[in-house]
Amino acid sequence: MPKYKAIVKEIEESIKRGELMPFDQLPTVVELTKKYHVSRTTIEQAMDELEKRGLVSRKRGSGVYVKKVATPSFAKPLNTVSLADDIHLDLGESPECAVHEFTVLKPDEHVRHELGLHEFSFAFYIVRSHLHQGAPIDMQYLYYPVEIFRDIRLTAAETSVRPWIAENYEVTPDSYHKTLRAVTATEQECEILGVAPGSPLLEIEQVGYLDDGRPFEYLVSRFPGNLVEYQTVDSDSLPV
Repeated sequence: MPKYKAIVKEIEESIKRGELMPFDQLPTVVELTKKYHVSRTTIEQAMDELEKRGLVSRKRGSGVYVKKVATPSFAKPLNTVSLADDIHLDLGESPECAVHEFTVLKPDEHVRHELGLHEFSFAFYIVRSHLHQGAPIDMQYLYYPVEIFRDIRLTAAETSVRPWIAENYEVTPDSYHKTLRAVTATEQECEILGVAPGSPLLEIEQVGYLDDGRPFEYLVSRFPGNLVEYQTVDSDSLPV
């Protein structure tokens, strides 16, 4: 786990336990660098993440303060699946997957457009499901351009692809653009996920970009609506 995430987790747990109360001021960046023996950049990353999750507010020239919110962990990341009230599965931490398809193909026009590919380009194509206690909880459709990744192993598709890429290629993922929508489950998805025909699924379409601006990953994840929720913190309100 990256150091900044460990810091985020510790501060979040302190808020949940009531050790840090609403309106409490967090230690300064200098104090936190000394406490955790990390760089200023790492602390700034942690503060950015806490702010994204809606747990703290940052006041210029004053400091970082715990927000008074009804739900302590207000902004849940999209890779967290709620299997029950007290069970939350982080799909990014050593997931177990069932791979339904693993091949190289020519992507359709939409995927080519999102990945900036020409009509004769090829991509690795992976269809898989994350598992919880042996049962599929989602459907994932992934595309990785062969122009960037000459080789992706099946063993990577069975766990987590990005750590394998990080170990074998000198690339740095920078950002992920996501679109959320409701879709109807396909026949294959009904069979694998055990949902009734016509059931609604939450679809998350994502394009990943490297730090040099190149798109490197196209991903569609589909979840049964009762397993996942998305909360966000934003400075812009819905029209009222």
